[in-house]
Amino acid sequence: MRLQLGLTQIKNVRFGTRTAVEDHVLVINREELTAILAQEPLFDAIDVQIAHPGESCRIIHVLDVVEPRYRLNGPNFPGALEPMGLVGDGETRVLNNVCVVEISTHARGRNIIDMSGPATAYSPFGAAHDIVLIPRAIKGADRDEYRLAIKKAGLQAAVYLAAAAKDVVADETKVYDLPPIGLSHKSTELPRIGYIFPIHSQQHPTHQKETVFYGSNIQGFLPTIVHPNEVLDGALMFSYSAFTYFAQNHPVIEELYRRHGRDLYFAGAIATVAPVTAAEKQRNAYLAARLAKEVLGADGVIATKIGGGAVDTDLMMIYERAEEMGMKAALIIMERYPDTGITFVPANVNALVTPGLTRDAITLPPVERVIGGDTLMLDNGNPDNTNPGIPSLPANQELRLWIGDIAGAISQVGASRLTTYTG
Repeated sequence: MRLQLGLTQIKNVRFGTRTAVEDHVLVINREELTAILAQEPLFDAIDVQIAHPGESCRIIHVLDVVEPRYRLNGPNFPGALEPMGLVGDGETRVLNNVCVVEISTHARGRNIIDMSGPATAYSPFGAAHDIVLIPRAIKGADRDEYRLAIKKAGLQAAVYLAAAAKDVVADETKVYDLPPIGLSHKSTELPRIGYIFPIHSQQHPTHQKETVFYGSNIQGFLPTIVHPNEVLDGALMFSYSAFTYFAQNHPVIEELYRRHGRDLYFAGAIATVAPVTAAEKQRNAYLAARLAKEVLGADGVIATKIGGGAVDTDLMMIYERAEEMGMKAALIIMERYPDTGITFVPANVNALVTPGLTRDAITLPPVERVIGGDTLMLDNGNPDNTNPGIPSLPANQELRLWIGDIAGAISQVGASRLTTYTG
């Protein structure tokens, strides 16, 4: 399977009379885009705004972030947006240095993007030109249905914008090419490394209409071999705890591709979920490890997680099963609280990488402009909420927050610019 990503470097974004890419400037017909998105019956209205790098601007209530992409050879986000089909092969156009940012007043946790100041050192989103979607729900709209409508709108906008570059000569082309597994076993003496990729934790069950993987809500999902290109090319839309941008630009997959044929052989990927019961967790760990060993022929595996502390157990089980089957294992596992760390670490688990600690405090300066609302809700554990009786703060003022509240700062799939070292 061979995927070509044609990247167009965008130096500026502005509104205009037609949507096009002109000399590395993305021009957006706002009326046309909003008319497309406003067809969603759960939206009473929708606004589109632009935030530029370096601007004194804060985006709040961020639900998801998507990179604009348009496939030249088949459906875009099949099952979630367009009719079913396969992705990961052919050509896809990418607007580099642009993000589509979805806003929901129900968004919680890692939900702030600052376009200037110290937050930009932690996340890529503040360094991009952000196209911000601000939908207003109709009265009485179901909360989950509204959330799913926003996520679909983000995909629509991403495809609409990237289509403007479909006939533009790409500034750079990235090629991702892995042969079928049946052929790859004969092709190298390098250590074969597989990636076990939990794409969701059912501690937060998906909605019946959720479109996570090829349009499926992945309820009852079992460990499944997927081609890494499918993840990069629109098969996966994260439900929570991660941004879809990091599926499209998956750092583990990117790094394994970078080193493929040099000091390792990228054997492939296994998608799985973190179930709720102990028996299901054991089952998925066994199945994922066996697929890695017996189908991918892996000598070692890397595993990441999605979700909270309960998923630490799933990763530890994967580690133990992999080592039992003769594979070396390494885990990327987020830490949330400095006083508790990782919830469960067996004695034989000794290869852990952390993408940073969510509960480190940071002070963000005041800004001139806020997109997504006027106030920011704080929980009682927030470092700036010294009085739990105060439900919210003005979003434009100086804020003392956790680093984990900055969208993209702590990435569970390893895109963080932070880590932790022990002596």
